[in-house]
Amino acid sequence: MKRGFSALSLLMQRSGLAGLLGKQFGGRRNMYDVLGYNKNPRYDDYYARYERQDIAGNVIDKPASATWRHAPKLKEDDDENNETAFEAAWNTLTKQLGVNQYMERIDKLAGIGHYAVLLIGVRGSGALNRPLNPGSLRGPGDVLYLTPYGEKRATINKWDTNPNSARFGRPEEYRIDFAIDGSGINGTAFSAQQQLVHHSRVIHVPSEGLLEDEVFGRPRLKRVLNLLDNLEKVAGGSAEMFWQGAYKGLHADLRDDHTLEPGEGQKISEEIDEYIHGLRRYIRTSGMDLKSLDSEIADPTGHFEILMSLISGSTNIPKRILIGSERGELASSQDETNWVAFIKERQERYAEPLILRPLVDKLIAIGALPSPGDPYKVDWPDLFELDDKDRADIGLKKAQAIKAYAPFGETNRVVPVSEFREKVLGLEPDHPELEKLDGDDELDNGDDADVEFVERSRRRSLDPEGEEDV
Repeated sequence: MKRGFSALSLLMQRSGLAGLLGKQFGGRRNMYDVLGYNKNPRYDDYYARYERQDIAGNVIDKPASATWRHAPKLKEDDDENNETAFEAAWNTLTKQLGVNQYMERIDKLAGIGHYAVLLIGVRGSGALNRPLNPGSLRGPGDVLYLTPYGEKRATINKWDTNPNSARFGRPEEYRIDFAIDGSGINGTAFSAQQQLVHHSRVIHVPSEGLLEDEVFGRPRLKRVLNLLDNLEKVAGGSAEMFWQGAYKGLHADLRDDHTLEPGEGQKISEEIDEYIHGLRRYIRTSGMDLKSLDSEIADPTGHFEILMSLISGSTNIPKRILIGSERGELASSQDETNWVAFIKERQERYAEPLILRPLVDKLIAIGALPSPGDPYKVDWPDLFELDDKDRADIGLKKAQAIKAYAPFGETNRVVPVSEFREKVLGLEPDHPELEKLDGDDELDNGDDADVEFVERSRRRSLDPEGEEDV
């Protein structure tokens, strides 16, 4: 009960803070009211934005997709040739359930609201509202499914109110709505009822931006919600401006010396309507002049760029990635470097400690994974990906440098062909047609005179003005 009063008090405090937003001139002007901003956005507001607004969807999806694009590896030791029992069980589980795609989905759902939960379905574990006993499973095969649920469908039903508990102030029990409403899609629905679910059966994943507690993060759209409103005004307003302003219509000017016959005005009006809607290509007029009204269309590009820059700065997502043109520039551009650095930090400070490790630790505790002998490590793949064009450009620059360095243009004396193919171009080192070029027989036989000749040639090529006779 105390927790309920505390939660209610917190909501009232936040509501009071929201009432201060936009106040200017001692409260005589409220910018939020003037501009139509939402002072108290709820989960449904964020979800509606995510579903229908393109840039809002990218703010949620892009970081999660980049974070989990390549599945991280769990390692018990650094021996690549020896797969431990823990590593083998994890690899089996990831292949069996496709764990990485659930990591990405729970990441997106948590970002829409304040949190999301990942339900772990296990074999023969009894009612969902009962605790899942430690060590009750016999291996990864006993994990039947993983299912993510957002904040609206997984409400907190009970809190741990014991100040001596390690889980003090955290959810003890959830009420999960298992129903799936597909009536608007294909006319069918899954009408399972709501059930109480014990915390030991779920992974609680808060959104980013945790401050005063470990439960409620900050929705990913919260700080940019006003900017998204403005973006809709600019994009929608410019479209409406073009629609209304590209062709403003006709002005029928009745001459001073002419009087319309009864019914003639109605007939002319109908003909003008038919002309505007493309039903006829001529208008019969008598005693009047038709003039096309001038139109003016403003360019919204500047307003759009300002808003996109603000959204980009607030979310750490480069504008070209927000818009969806991330392949428009080389992967080595500054935007790409900043984006990769942000995702790398996100992997280490959010995805790993708040999503991946809680799941792995839970699976170890219930017996789905064996306990590792040594603390396991999470190995995230390299985020820099070079395409064929980038790799070829780098190879060309290195080849030019080798050629400039090599004495008398004998590049193979500096870097063997097999090494250049493997290390620079990323190709197989061996090639039947190139084997004869790989190495130099006279050098390989250990002839010191030849080695000295090459070294003297190199020095002479670097200092052609030198007096040393090669």
